[in-house]
Amino acid sequence: MKRAILTIVLITALGIAARAQDDGKPGAVQDTVFTIPDYNAELPTGEDVLRQDVSLKPVKKFHSTHMIGVRYGVNLASAKFSPDVLPGNVLCLHNYGIVYTYYNDLWDMMDNFGTQAIVRLNREGFTAEYIPDMKYTVAEVDLMANFRANLKPFRLFIDAGPYAGYRIWNSREDSVWNNDDNRFDYGLIFGGGAGIMFGPFEFHLAVDYKWGLSSYFHTYYYSDEYWFFAYPRIFMFSGTLYYKF
Repeated sequence: MKRAILTIVLITALGIAARAQDDGKPGAVQDTVFTIPDYNAELPTGEDVLRQDVSLKPVKKFHSTHMIGVRYGVNLASAKFSPDVLPGNVLCLHNYGIVYTYYNDLWDMMDNFGTQAIVRLNREGFTAEYIPDMKYTVAEVDLMANFRANLKPFRLFIDAGPYAGYRIWNSREDSVWNNDDNRFDYGLIFGGGAGIMFGPFEFHLAVDYKWGLSSYFHTYYYSDEYWFFAYPRIFMFSGTLYYKF
């Protein structure tokens, strides 16, 4: 009996102590026996959120850039022959062009892309052991895709795309064209370079490689029985001065 009475007294004392401790806590909901914390009372309501001065940051917009420029370069030209005739390189100092470049963004998230169109007169050719040295002037149009990294005031870029052209001059006497000559030109160009921005201008230095897919000659150049190919292979070193608008 004494133990039961002592147990009741201890439980009552512990309950009174716990209630006295919890009465000092804010947001507490009183119960007849236990103190239950009201956690929802500490959270802001919808009205509290609406009363706050919430300002959203504007989405960063990338501005498109249009540039037009003039290009000059030199070519280290050769050709890929089949069958091989041990071709050599020739240095050509005529590479003039007008370049239009458009830098655009991707979904207002990345501004590393662009397209480029080039109209130019391009001197190229080859030398070989059993073939007289030949040079050609080609009127061509290039359409390039451009990827760049902006490190203001500098740019680094790579580009690639197809080209098409027409051979309008050769180095033979009186610039004679034979029935064996193939005057149409097409293929791929890829390369890269660096540029510097200053005010409304940009200056780019580039190295490109021209991979021709149209032979200088028709396949029956030497014989109707044996095919003969000579595909342009050209390194182009150029500088371009742009104006941005």
